[in-house]
Order: sequence, then C-alpha cells, then structure tokens
Amino acid sequence: MKRVALFPSAFHPSLGGVEELTGQLAVHLKKRGIGSLICVNQWPRDLPALERWKGFAVRRFPFRLPEYGLKAKVSFYLSRKWIMRSVVGALERFKADAVHVQCVSSNAWYACEAAAALNLPLIVSVQGERTMDAQDIYCKSPLYNRILRRVLAKADQVTACSAATLADIEGFMGGTLGQKTKVIYNGVGSEAFEDGTKWPHSKPYFFAMGRLVPQKGFVVLLEAYARANFNFTDLLIAGDGPDFDFLEAYAGTLGIADRVHFTGRAGRSMVQSLLRGCRGLVVPSLREPMGIVALEGMAAGKPLLVSCVGGLKEIAVEGPWCRHAPPGDVAALSRGLLWMESLEGEEGGRTQREGAERFLWERLVSDYVSTYKSAAESFEKKLEGKETGWSGSDLSKREKVMASDSTG
Repeated sequence: MKRVALFPSAFHPSLGGVEELTGQLAVHLKKRGIGSLICVNQWPRDLPALERWKGFAVRRFPFRLPEYGLKAKVSFYLSRKWIMRSVVGALERFKADAVHVQCVSSNAWYACEAAAALNLPLIVSVQGERTMDAQDIYCKSPLYNRILRRVLAKADQVTACSAATLADIEGFMGGTLGQKTKVIYNGVGSEAFEDGTKWPHSKPYFFAMGRLVPQKGFVVLLEAYARANFNFTDLLIAGDGPDFDFLEAYAGTLGIADRVHFTGRAGRSMVQSLLRGCRGLVVPSLREPMGIVALEGMAAGKPLLVSCVGGLKEIAVEGPWCRHAPPGDVAALSRGLLWMESLEGEEGGRTQREGAERFLWERLVSDYVSTYKSAAESFEKKLEGKETGWSGSDLSKREKVMASDSTG
C-alpha cells in the first residue's frame, strides 16, 4: 500500500484531537513511504478548496447531507452527484490504495461511497463521536446514526481510540464487530518530551485545556477550585469554544475571577510552555473517549488529576503522581487539587514520561500500517470469485454508487 486517502471530520485550520491524529498520521506515514491525501469538509465555506499543509495536499469538499430542513435537503439532492464526482476524481488522480475515515461525520458518507465506487478497502477510526460531539448530534439525528451504522458495517477494518469507545460502538451496533476491530490509542509527539521555556506567570498554577463545551467539565473544575479556596495557586485554562464567555462570567460569580485566567486558543508551542510551567494538569471531563491532553501532561512529567471516565482511566493509570476523581464530583475534584498542591519535587516526572512513551506517534502508526494491511487482505477476500475493478471508462457502475440514496 503506497497511498491512503484520509477523511477526517475536521482538519487545519481548526484544532482538536481528530486534527492532531490526521496530521501526525500523514507525517509518520510519509516516513514509511506511504503518501496521504487529506479530504475534509469545506467548512467554513470560504476556506480554499485546495491548499498544502506541511507539504500534503488538502482537498476540501462541501460534504452536504439532507439534514436540517428543506433547503439542506434540496441542496444535497441537487449537488451530491457533482460532489461525488469531484471526490472520486481526486482519489483517482491521487491513485489511492485505501480510504481511511477519522471520526464519523458528513465526511464518512462521501468516503464510504467513494471507496465503493473505486473498489477500495475502507478503514474507519471511531473517536468517541457518539459521546463527545459538541452538539450531541448522535442524540438528535437519525440520519447521522444511519450513516454511522452503514460505514461501520461496510468497513473492512474498524479502529477505536480506547477500549471504552470500542465497547460503546459495539453496543450501538448490537454486538461485536468481530475480527475487524482494534484499539489504537491516539498519541503524543516526541516534541512533547522536550525541555524548553516555561510559561511566565506570577504565581504557581494548575493547568487545564480543551474545547470549552459542557462535556469537558470546566464548570465542575471552577466549582472545585473555588471550594478549595486557594490563595497562592492560580488556575489557567487554555482553549476556545461556545462556553468561553459563560465560564469567564461564572468564575466571577464564584468570586475567583482574579485567580482564574482564560488564555484563549493555544497553539502547540504555547501549550507545551503552559505544561512545563504548571504544578499539575487537570482533566475534569464528564465524558472522554481518550484524552490526548492527559498524554501531553504525562510527557511533560507533570502530576495528573483526571476524571475516572472512558479512555482517560485507561491511559492515565492511578498512582503516586496520578489521581482519579468521579466525573462531575466537585468535592472529589477539590480534594484532588489540594493533593496536587501538596506535591513537592519532581521525582515522579520520569515515571510519567515513561508512561507516555508507550503512546508515541511513531509506535502507534505501526498499528495503523498493520491495520491497512489487514483491511487490504479482508477486502481481497470479499472480492474472491467476483468481478474486480472498474475501468476508467466504465462510468455507469460508478454512477450507480454515486447516485444511490444510501443516506436513507
């Protein structure tokens, strides 16, 4: 396998776990001689349809679905054929050997149809879509649930970012997905282990970061911090999202606005600087399929206080430098903050870093390469005894796939 078309639910310039996974996967696959084409939804619509990211081609398509009213439905049925032609054409020109979906959203429907049109193996990596979508789309949309079921059923291999995420998906599907599943955790880059500049702040501080949405648990963190009544240790929160203004105002309501600082959106170098300077990292998520931020804290050699939920408890094992708290438990989180403030010295840093080394991207990409091989083998078995491959001039068969109403 020499070329893989990656279909993430989101990518640059947005920031997040799926974006990080896709970028790291492309970079490390290249080191192994495997090229990547990144195909992503063109949202906002004014983003360029084609650009380069670190040397990789990023193709953006308007991945429309018949959702959210009559206008969306009409737009989908009028445009889906030419969108599919554009996607299939891009994959043909790239000479893709496989299609790999990272996080199921509108991207997955087009990826699944394109893979069928071109007779390519399909790999789907689930990232906690059903529990961590900011709009709870899988609780509201029958269409998205149908798409999720379809792509999981069609996939030749399915990976999950944690055992908890895999269990959730198999429960959703009504039973085990069999031999085609594998847990591949998300990872951390070698740069996260490097020493460097610490974030300048006038006081010692706890650090938390993530998208500012309810399921990340920042309300609980603010209440726990206020309850502990710290005078000499501040709280810094990095990230952006719809709850930014609310959380800032709530800190004022709790009387801790002078000790809680919201840094806003933080790039990679800023995050690493903030981690190096903090007393410890807090991950208070109410739901979390995995939690890359916990790995980054471990790589920086910092104590962790994390919710005992989902994939977090799988990667951040409780011990002398890591404590768990039940999700949403203000009292337990407050006690954890007091424990973190009481820690002295850096003797646990080596243990934390050693734990994070198991999740280096270089190692995890080996699992993906193995998964691609398994997907290709599984796909070949499905094609045994059948007509394989469609010629470039045989448009009628591809049109059947592209014109089919498989969203229903």
